[in-house]
Amino acid sequence: MRPSLLVLARHGHTAGNGAGPATPMSGWTDTPLDARGREEAEALRRRLAGGPAFDAVYSSPLSRALETARIAAGAWGPVRPHDGLREIGCGDVDGLPIEEVKARHAPLWEAHLRQADDDFRWPGGESYRELRARCLATMAAIAAAHPGQRVLVVTHAGVIGQILGALHGVPPARWEPFRPGNASLTSLSWQGERGVLLRFDDREHLSSSTRRPGG
Repeated sequence: MRPSLLVLARHGHTAGNGAGPATPMSGWTDTPLDARGREEAEALRRRLAGGPAFDAVYSSPLSRALETARIAAGAWGPVRPHDGLREIGCGDVDGLPIEEVKARHAPLWEAHLRQADDDFRWPGGESYRELRARCLATMAAIAAAHPGQRVLVVTHAGVIGQILGALHGVPPARWEPFRPGNASLTSLSWQGERGVLLRFDDREHLSSSTRRPGG
């Protein structure tokens, strides 16, 4: 089976990527793109339009990714939503303001920041270990469906981070080392169960005002 070229794009900016006290925990919470995010998606569309065509386009079903995909994909649609591309599920705290989560679940917040427990999960949520298994299975399935083809995959920072962490031997709990910016491009050559990183967090298409790292 020939390797597939998987071009992973992180969604554009949302209110969940801010730094204010009302910023929500946006795992499966369906936060839409904000004005900056739509500008980033348009910049991504222009960048991709100047390159080779895609044979297929996949996206997380969450609106921030789906809208980014529909803007950026141009004439390569239709966009295929795939549940395996969702961000990590944060369970009972999903959608709550981060400051409220810190206050109500201080020990869990500290454990989250330590990045040391692969089985860490928010109450009712998904563990880092489970997230990684889901992400790798999804990449393998998409590649198997498109051998030798070029595929655009619009997803989330947590998904991209877990895939690259697995390829570089970083434990699932370490969510920070491979965290891409909003509307960035990361490319993988994928065959069978494994991939090879070709580029990471490419944001050359974004202006200096929108190239700030997102949360």
